Amino acid sequence: MRALVFCSVQFLLAVTWTLYVAFLPQLAAQAGIARAHVALILLMDQLIFVAMDFTVGVAADRVANAMRRLGGWMLGLSVISALAFVLLPRATSPALLLGLTALWAATSSALRAPPMVIIARRLPATASSFLVGCSLLGVGLAGAVAPLLTARLRDASPMLPFLAASVGLVVAVAALRWIESGPARHDADAAPAAGVALKRVWLLFAAVWVLALGFQIHTTVNSAPAYLRFVTAAELERVTPVFWISFALGTLLPATSLLRRYPPYTLLLTAAALGALSLFGFTVAGSLGAILAVQCLAGGLWGIMFAATASAALDAGHVGREGMYTGLVFAALAVAAFMRIALVSSGASKTPVLANLLPWLPAVAWSAGALLLAAFLSGNLSCLMTRRQVLHPHP
Repeated sequence: MRALVFCSVQFLLAVTWTLYVAFLPQLAAQAGIARAHVALILLMDQLIFVAMDFTVGVAADRVANAMRRLGGWMLGLSVISALAFVLLPRATSPALLLGLTALWAATSSALRAPPMVIIARRLPATASSFLVGCSLLGVGLAGAVAPLLTARLRDASPMLPFLAASVGLVVAVAALRWIESGPARHDADAAPAAGVALKRVWLLFAAVWVLALGFQIHTTVNSAPAYLRFVTAAELERVTPVFWISFALGTLLPATSLLRRYPPYTLLLTAAALGALSLFGFTVAGSLGAILAVQCLAGGLWGIMFAATASAALDAGHVGREGMYTGLVFAALAVAAFMRIALVSSGASKTPVLANLLPWLPAVAWSAGALLLAAFLSGNLSCLMTRRQVLHPHP
């Protein structure tokens, strides 16, 4: 039941974003905003996510540190978010559309880092890795259905999809509040073990940002042109989900008995290095079969990276800063999305220099991410070993 609830929350949250992006040009035109300015709205959204993911993560820590439940607080914000989202199709002025969009983006941030805090601080430690994977599984499933949703709803009214997604999300968050246990986990009110604080944590978040930038460029800029060399535009919705289906499966792998014994930092570094090799292979793939095979591999490795990153953030923030660190992870993802949107909307991606570099940029980014992770691990090797013995005495 817990796994289904965490998966549903992230799935429906990601679906609302898919619906929003699909209908935004129509909503902007209805509100009197030129189509050319739609990208600026998306950039505004990402800036709000950057600020709010961190802020809400810190707030979640304070609530959890005060031994109060997070579920009720999250449910209240999700209701506000749902109301703003449902009202978007009724916005008839630029100010109203922008105001509702900003309110929706700000309040929806309560559904990213705080659920991870619930997993880390309120639920059994033995289930944390699995529940993190299930939560991110929802993101992968939403990514897999996104092309189908976009194609099927292109000419529909946004009112019903917006209402259905919002109601479903509020119900899922209400269920999350219900399953949140009363007392904190027995280790949640213990101070971090003395002498085992991680050093140069910024390297970890820098690596996450670089990896996310590579992912953004690969999936939204490079993948479609690569597919279009072998399929028609109408067939894109058939092949695009391959990456996301593999990603969804990859998010669950760190929780398996085979990989659970390894620290999340080690899994993250290994997946980043192998992912860089897979993206180099994608760039030189010469057939549809090769592209699909590499996409399966890259998607699965990104799923492992995503789940390992969330677990690493929770581990690095133990105890008392889980929300702040997971908030920083989601903020780094938003920064990467901001850069990708700016790159494409400004036309910079079509300049001769960048056009020649873009096919290789994701592989280079994942390689750089692996190097940053290696530097982080080398500087914290003894510290991480001590932390693992203190925080996880029974592997």
